[in-house]
Amino acid sequence: MRRHLLIPGLTVLALTQTPGAFAGTEFDISADCGAGCQAAFEGAVEDISAALNYKALAPAEATGLLGIGIGAFMTYTPVENDDAWKQLTGSNVDFVGMAGVSVAKGLPFGIDVGAFYTAVPDTSVKAYGAEIRYAILEGGIAEPALAVRGAYTGTSGIDDFDYEAYSLDVSLSKGFTFLTPYIGAGYVWATATPSGSVTEAPLNLSEVEVDKSRIYAGLRIAFIPFELTPQYERQGDNSSYSLRFGFSF
Repeated sequence: MRRHLLIPGLTVLALTQTPGAFAGTEFDISADCGAGCQAAFEGAVEDISAALNYKALAPAEATGLLGIGIGAFMTYTPVENDDAWKQLTGSNVDFVGMAGVSVAKGLPFGIDVGAFYTAVPDTSVKAYGAEIRYAILEGGIAEPALAVRGAYTGTSGIDDFDYEAYSLDVSLSKGFTFLTPYIGAGYVWATATPSGSVTEAPLNLSEVEVDKSRIYAGLRIAFIPFELTPQYERQGDNSSYSLRFGFSF
């Protein structure tokens, strides 16, 4: 049996021997994790951080006071620490995924705010995040857009640990008719804090901090009012592939 960690909300999906059959369980650290469990936890958190950090999924240009955007997105992040996942959960995990809804709103003075939210049916797990972005250059027909973004991501409903992350990045974009390519670079600070029985013998897990640089590139394809935005991101050794579909006005 192979398992895939799907976030909306750190949920493990087990692919059984029956094609197309899935079963969901909330993320749990195995009591049989054994020696080296702390190192396995650190490896898994690296993968989670790469999947869960706040994804830009938009050009750098300011949307303006009346601008608002709503969309659905998904992110696929192959794990780089599969042995760690096997030891930590007792299952083979191939990727960490995230899917949910997002919203963005333009404010005065080149400022935009945004948020995302995910929730898994029949579980208590949720993931959410928020961003604030300032367009140093708001962009135009002849001028590219340049923006700086600060963002936060958190989770709730996970019994064995609390997770949160902060990020800071700079992005650049330039529109060409209905196409707007963009690039960005920044840094992510993530923390996973174990709680409950996993902090006691025999596991004795302690807090893990993951600090990684990241780069990303994407393309906004606009079919007014609809938009399609694929994005590639690299954080540390992890690659992430995202796709957003939405509309703005």
